[in-house]
Amino acid sequence: TFSGAFGEAVCELARRNGDVHAITAAMTDGTGLAPFSKAFWERFHDVGIAEEHAVAFAAGLATAGERPVCAIYATFFQRALDCVYHDVVLPQLPVIFALDRAGAVEDGPTHHGIYDLGFLRALPGLVIMAPRSEAELRKMVAFAYELKCPVVIRYPRGGSRVPGDAPVAALELGRAEVVRPGSGPVIWAMGAEVDTALAVSDLLAERDCCVINARFLAPFDAEKARELAAGRMTVTIEDHVLSGGLASALDEALADVPHGRLLHFGWPADRPIPHGKVADLRRAFGLTAEAIAERIDGSL
Repeated sequence: TFSGAFGEAVCELARRNGDVHAITAAMTDGTGLAPFSKAFWERFHDVGIAEEHAVAFAAGLATAGERPVCAIYATFFQRALDCVYHDVVLPQLPVIFALDRAGAVEDGPTHHGIYDLGFLRALPGLVIMAPRSEAELRKMVAFAYELKCPVVIRYPRGGSRVPGDAPVAALELGRAEVVRPGSGPVIWAMGAEVDTALAVSDLLAERDCCVINARFLAPFDAEKARELAAGRMTVTIEDHVLSGGLASALDEALADVPHGRLLHFGWPADRPIPHGKVADLRRAFGLTAEAIAERIDGSL
């Protein structure tokens, strides 16, 4: 799972670097930090259900020269927004935020982690990444440590369909990855939704779709978006509402350049998403690979 891969990655980071601390807000097991809490107990901090304190405490550690990794469920990160901006982003402290359960989950409207990008993408100097696989998440944790600035890594509950030994292309700040080249519609996907995009591409094999792994939501690869959009349909798929996330980033990138038709797939922002199994919710809101492929095909 992504949570398990994150826990392993932070343990590995701590073995190599004595300044790495892990912080959680009463979610040691849920965020995959149980192994860290046992192996590096003197650098592990469970602050209880107090997300604001978790972020402010992380800022304090960073000010003292330590390298905190703060793991919080995406839906609860909004509680600490003021602390993120005032205590971490403004002074550009090297805090790594791991947002678990980013995306729709089975626990209902209070737990759907589908609004975080709407407020995070607006913050200056905050790098935001979304891994498509567990292996890419591990790479992003190490990459975030080397950046020495505020970083958010968001990932969903569960795991991806990417084999664990699949190679991961080198990360470059603000650069997307072309997963499947093609001359037809360009499908941008965020995080594990790259799996969905590839399934859509398979269903539309005759359309020769190009599939892009966004990787970075901030800074977003506007150059790649503009390069691919001229005269072609551009599609986005994200496990986030259609406001403030990948769709918005792409729209902003293409606003002042010629481009083809745009189609966006994500959760609607005009009403709360109800409780239910994620597979059922995806069917209800037209977010399955089959529904997306049908709509793309009908729009060409």
